Amino acid sequence: MISAREAEVASRFDALHGRFKAVVEPDDYRLRGVIDALGPVAGLRVLDLGCGKGRFARELQDGGARVVGIDLSSAMLAEAGGINRVRGSVRRLPFRSASFDAVLAVEVFEHLEPRAWSEAIGEARRVLAPGGTLVVIDKSLASWNAQRPWLPSALVKRIDERRGLWMYPPDGPVRERWFWPGGFRRELLRFFDEARVVHL
Repeated sequence: MISAREAEVASRFDALHGRFKAVVEPDDYRLRGVIDALGPVAGLRVLDLGCGKGRFARELQDGGARVVGIDLSSAMLAEAGGINRVRGSVRRLPFRSASFDAVLAVEVFEHLEPRAWSEAIGEARRVLAPGGTLVVIDKSLASWNAQRPWLPSALVKRIDERRGLWMYPPDGPVRERWFWPGGFRRELLRFFDEARVVHL
């Protein structure tokens, strides 16, 4: 069963699915971060959490990985052609334990409540095979804005949210939640023996 927050997030992605790209550029810093973290992907069983339209999943699949995507947005999944995909929650993954070599979460945790992070991380850990890798790429409260490098990204986000430029309305029940890398690393270390932070 999905939470009210998850239902709201899914409905926003359903409504705004046209805003999101179906492909990722080969030089995208997030894709480079995934490849750097995973190394050669040929033969790997990969789960893409919050896969959206499947753009990262397809890149890994083209590299020889066996990828499954999961997302709650029906509209996004409808446009995720070319990959195996299921509709579901990252908090309750419908897969057997130890069934993947890698789990990927690109800009997923920012849409979850902090109290749901441990559920999602715990589920990712459960479905990972021994020695598997979880790759999380998300927004950081410690980052500086790429277009205006004299401003913290979180400040630009706050201003733009008030102007209604982000995906959630300023008076709505959901906000994207960015986090401090050190705090998120500590959360990961509750489930994994090792966790490292790389600034992309």
